[in-house]
Amino acid sequence: MKKILCLISILMVTFSVIGCSSSEVDSSKEQATSKDEKQVVVATSVAITEILDRLGVEVSGVPQTSYELPESAKGATEVGSPMNPDMEIIKSLNPTDVICVDTLGSDFEKQFEENNINADFYNLSNVDGLKETIAALGEKFNKQDKANEILDEIKEVENKVNSNKKSDDKILVLFGAPGSVMVATDKSYVGNLVELAGGQNIFSNAATSFTTLNLEEIIKLNPDKILVMTHADPEVAKKAVSDELSKELWQNVNAVKNNDITYLENGYFGMSANLQIVEAVEKLGDILYE
Repeated sequence: MKKILCLISILMVTFSVIGCSSSEVDSSKEQATSKDEKQVVVATSVAITEILDRLGVEVSGVPQTSYELPESAKGATEVGSPMNPDMEIIKSLNPTDVICVDTLGSDFEKQFEENNINADFYNLSNVDGLKETIAALGEKFNKQDKANEILDEIKEVENKVNSNKKSDDKILVLFGAPGSVMVATDKSYVGNLVELAGGQNIFSNAATSFTTLNLEEIIKLNPDKILVMTHADPEVAKKAVSDELSKELWQNVNAVKNNDITYLENGYFGMSANLQIVEAVEKLGDILYE
């Protein structure tokens, strides 16, 4: 009986050791798998690509664009234009994260859902959205310190312009694209920048970022300056705006009478808020307080 009890004890100890060893092996495998899993990030807009670059996040997919992308994005796969990303190319990269802007609306988001691509959408339609996006991406990729550095830069320029005098000039911001001209309200990024720089956007407290031209209302509000932002093909967009402003009724507007019309640089003043905000606000200051 003693021999039997002794044998049982030995077996129990042996199985216990084997179980622990097996558990340690399984745990090691899980850790190795976690370490081996490569993060594959796709950015579908230039602004998002630039933010991820500043945060130190490597991107494997970038938008096809005529703008110069950060050095860190060189060699990344082009995944189509920001307004028409190629879902097949994105899927071929097996991304762990697809980062987009929500500018193009729910139909754009639906494309990703229909293609079973898990994408995150961020708001870059105004300055507050830019700051929220930087903070959210910093947290998502564990880059909070670098995110805070960028946010401090933006806060510094905000404090600087807030201490400046306000402009008495009434500002109209026009959005020009090939074949169309619209009004950019204070809800748009550029319209928001005008107010940040101390200007009076005549279309404030709007419900949407852009609205159709209402020339009668514009004549009534009578802006002193017109700022023009362009989209897609800048030269074609400029011609669309120029043709619109040459119409007879526009000659009743002070800004047109005095030829106080400024075509903004496309790289600094686009549809999406971006990291050129510091330079953009300084350029607006030169225009408003020339």
